[in-house]
Amino acid sequence: MMDEVDISVPIDHIPDVLKRIDELEKKVGMRIPNFGHAGDGNLHIYLCSDDDSKEVYAKKSKEVITELYKKAKEVDGNMSGEHGIGYAKEPYFEDYYGKDYVEMLRKIKLAFDPNDVINPDKVFPMHD
Repeated sequence: MMDEVDISVPIDHIPDVLKRIDELEKKVGMRIPNFGHAGDGNLHIYLCSDDDSKEVYAKKSKEVITELYKKAKEVDGNMSGEHGIGYAKEPYFEDYYGKDYVEMLRKIKLAFDPNDVINPDKVFPMHD
């Protein structure tokens, strides 16, 4: 199994994120190859299961993803560079951007899509 985390950070903080990836590889015991676009700070980080069971991989992945989003936020980056926000990032979205911001986005979506037909519930549920 493999999953990708796509974050974007200011280019002067790329070394900070790469250092954090190295720390997480050692701490969690997971191979985390990565590459990116040095000119815009968009990083592609791969979480490899190798011989881990699905359960172990899921636990390790959640920890690594959570830590990578924390690092991106800490250095004033974003939780996505070019892959967008979809189902995989939904569980982390409100923690990352805050409840008020998410509520504002819901209101904007509702103004343009009152019937919730465009990508329904793609990023965040429109109805509580």
